Amino acid sequence: MKKSQWMGHGMALICVVVWGSTFMVSKGLMTFLQPVQLMLLRFILAYLLLWVLHPKWYFRWREEWRFLLLALFSNTLYCLAETNAITLTQTSNVSILVSTSPILMALLLAVIRKEEHLKRGQITGYAVAFVGVVLVVLNGMTALHLRPLGDLLALSAAASWSVYCLLLRRWSPLYDGLLITRKLMFYGILTVLPLVLLDGHPIPFESVFTWENGLKLMYLGFVGSALCYLFWNKATQKISVLKASLYIYMVPLVTLVVSAVAIHETITVTGVIGIFLVIAGMVLGTL
Repeated sequence: MKKSQWMGHGMALICVVVWGSTFMVSKGLMTFLQPVQLMLLRFILAYLLLWVLHPKWYFRWREEWRFLLLALFSNTLYCLAETNAITLTQTSNVSILVSTSPILMALLLAVIRKEEHLKRGQITGYAVAFVGVVLVVLNGMTALHLRPLGDLLALSAAASWSVYCLLLRRWSPLYDGLLITRKLMFYGILTVLPLVLLDGHPIPFESVFTWENGLKLMYLGFVGSALCYLFWNKATQKISVLKASLYIYMVPLVTLVVSAVAIHETITVTGVIGIFLVIAGMVLGTL
């Protein structure tokens, strides 16, 4: 395996470890922030950091629609669907359905580019990893309770992320990775701001500007959004969108481990089996 491929796998792994840990951070901040308010603050912080890292102005009327589309699918639609799904259905349902994005991505790619199809080992890897995700999320639960609207929103979030990755696959070779990520956050701000205004709730800055909450917001904005979106964009270039997408299966796994460490949530035998299946599926899928 080439050095650039090792870097790609490393970047994708860093992304899912961070994203798996952001769930608990976001949940804590949403005790006093509306979901759209949290999204706005997160995008603003990410944009500021990315502007410092890449302070070069770039604007082309004929090209801006590309960045807008990328931002809509990766930031606005994905985050809105996922956060609202959590309020309408069980978190376990959301985790499983959002984790179908690698499968949806592979299906979309097969339809759009028929000459590109998954190998038998990759199909097996996707299936094994998904079964592992289900076991990790259940972790001792006996059943899932279906709630159609929330479940549909969670599936929409998975579809939105899949479309984003395929668009990124097409357009990322044309631009610098820092520029793309900065544009994502800029248009994320523009598309979320009207929703914040429509929501009508004032942002409780007295709660935001505390050391604990400020650090949590910086973690979400600087690390979870700015750096991880940049790393994800780089990873898809180095190891391909399909291989990078397999790492999405690890997000519920990381959340489970973080919950066990932070709030002493028990990991059952079912969860352990699921962890091994996720890892085995990822290995099969990247061969």
